[in-house]
Amino acid sequence: MNIPRVILSDLRRYVPSGSCKDMIKMIFVSHSIHLVLCFRLGQFFRSIPFVGSFLGFLVEYFIRIFFSSDISCKARIGGGLIIIHGHDIVIGSKVVIGANCKILNGVTLGNKDTEIGINQQPIIGDNVVIGTGAKILGRVIVGDNVRIGANSVVINDVPSNSVAVGVPARVIIQ
Repeated sequence: MNIPRVILSDLRRYVPSGSCKDMIKMIFVSHSIHLVLCFRLGQFFRSIPFVGSFLGFLVEYFIRIFFSSDISCKARIGGGLIIIHGHDIVIGSKVVIGANCKILNGVTLGNKDTEIGINQQPIIGDNVVIGTGAKILGRVIVGDNVRIGANSVVINDVPSNSVAVGVPARVIIQ
C-alpha cells in the first residue's frame, strides 16, 4: 500500500476542492482528519521490520486514549476514508474496508461472538456510508455503494447498491 497516495486520497475526500490552503487548514483544525492520519501513521509503522509492531501498538494506544476509539492499525482500509466525529469507533484487526467510505461516530466493526477462537470480522465494500452507532458484526460482507442506517445491527450480508436499517438490519432499498 502506497501510504502517501492513500493519505492524499483521504485529504481529497475531506477537501473536494483540492485547494492546498484548505487542505493545510483541515490538517491543523480537524480532529477527524487527525484520527485518519494517526491510523495511516500506524499502518506505515507496522510495515517497518522488527520495531514496526511496537510502534503500531503505540499509535493504537494513542488513538485509544486521545480519540476514545479502538482502531487496529492491522485493519485494511482503502483510501478516501472519512471519519466524522471520530469518537467511540471500534475497528477490529481483521476488518477490510474498501475505498471512499464514510464512518460516523459510535460505529463498531468486529466479531460477533467473542467466546469462540475464530476471528470473524466484516468486509466492507467501496463507497459505503456507515451511520452513527451502527454495528457490523461477524463475517459479514457489505457490498459496494451501501448505506447502513444509524444504530443498525448488521449480522447478515448486505448486497451492493442497497440501504440496510434496523435491529437486526434488513435491506429496505435494493
